[in-house]
Amino acid sequence: PALDVPKPNLYQTMHHGSSSSIWALTPDGTMGMPDHMVKSGKFDHPGMVGMQDTSMKHGHTMHHGKPAMPDKSNMHPVDKSKHGSHKPSNTKMTKRHETMENTEHAAHTVPNTQDAHHRGKKYAKNFRLFASDVSSIKDLAAEGMDPRRPWPPYAKLRAIEPTVFTNDKPVRDIRLTLDGDMERYVWFLNNKPLSESDVIRIRAGEVVRFIMINRTMMHHPMHLHGHFFKVINGQGDYAPLKHTVDVAPMSTTVIEFSADELGDWFFHCHLLYHMKSGMARVLHYDSYQPDSEVVSIQSNLFKESWYFWGEADVISNMTEGVLTLSDTRNIFQANWEVGWQEVDKTDWEGLFTYDRYLNRFISVFIGADFLEEGDSARESRGVLGFRYLLPLNIESYAWMDTDGGARVNMEKEFALTPRFALIGEIEYDTHDRWEGKVGLSYTLAEHVSLLGQWHSEFGWGVGLQMRF
Repeated sequence: PALDVPKPNLYQTMHHGSSSSIWALTPDGTMGMPDHMVKSGKFDHPGMVGMQDTSMKHGHTMHHGKPAMPDKSNMHPVDKSKHGSHKPSNTKMTKRHETMENTEHAAHTVPNTQDAHHRGKKYAKNFRLFASDVSSIKDLAAEGMDPRRPWPPYAKLRAIEPTVFTNDKPVRDIRLTLDGDMERYVWFLNNKPLSESDVIRIRAGEVVRFIMINRTMMHHPMHLHGHFFKVINGQGDYAPLKHTVDVAPMSTTVIEFSADELGDWFFHCHLLYHMKSGMARVLHYDSYQPDSEVVSIQSNLFKESWYFWGEADVISNMTEGVLTLSDTRNIFQANWEVGWQEVDKTDWEGLFTYDRYLNRFISVFIGADFLEEGDSARESRGVLGFRYLLPLNIESYAWMDTDGGARVNMEKEFALTPRFALIGEIEYDTHDRWEGKVGLSYTLAEHVSLLGQWHSEFGWGVGLQMRF
């Protein structure tokens, strides 16, 4: 039988929280890889690049090269005379071919001192705190540092014949960050999906160098159609040829290929859910014109998909929920809250918003709020605000309304066990003052949870939460 592979130690690759990372305003800043550092070339060399303090502190090299450090010898100026305004963003051109083969492979192993073997349990009967979190697993292995969870063996691959390009070809450097949001499940190249930035332009006769910088905690096997490329892995003139290469979390992988296959070629993550969610581009030769039949249907490749889902809490003292219709950036939501316990007359509120998603931390929205409380007249107001993910994954939003008021809301779901969660929400509205709730939920099945909570206006209640 196949050997059991230990779970990955996800915390090993994370740096210890610092004030600068905890309070960073963007996801890239939190990961230690903000855009301005990427553009400066700090992460251009193959190897582990993000959150470097942990791996460097313990003396480990990871992936198929040394931890990336800036090397001015490979910072090439743009050849504007040959490519002018046609070069894509995040690209650089050089007049002659200079390789990045200045990285070497270093052996790396970390002895495993944990002997206990983790066995899976049915979480429905497991009430240990954080039982589903990786921190509760006794047998963990750091990827790339433990022989039981090695990196892919790219550093050992060597071509049997030289794969070096001639020196007379210009080189086009194309820097691509691999970005995404696991919660919304959207995946990007250079923080844009295929629908927003569809084409990478190149010219025949060039050597094209992709510098792929993974700013996510997932592996991305990147596949290029129509070409074989060199993986820059420390083998010099004998760099191996491949058409798919894994870009490990928080690392850089560099590939080079000769632009000699005229056409339009798809380049994408081979995790097909990632490809479908936007992590893809079309490699386009400037001198290529596709057939009219292809042109007539080409736009279908870049169309957005729309998705609908919802959540409804139906409990003894109130009901609330949300309906969502969304593509990658555009989010339409309808929220409701209706309460009847401990009030003289049923109170209700309906909120309809359009959100524009900017990144994993922030989105901006505009909408309309309708409500009726007690004996007061029905009210309606326009709202303009933003949502922001605070440290500790606290979800928040704030708005200003057309009546001159404002609202601030924060909520958090804290998983105590794999099925038990503590939920809490607090809200301040200049019209209605303070409101809040706290409760517990227990997951019965994929789409149903048992819910018990206290609400500051409607008291205690118990019921079900349904997801669809």
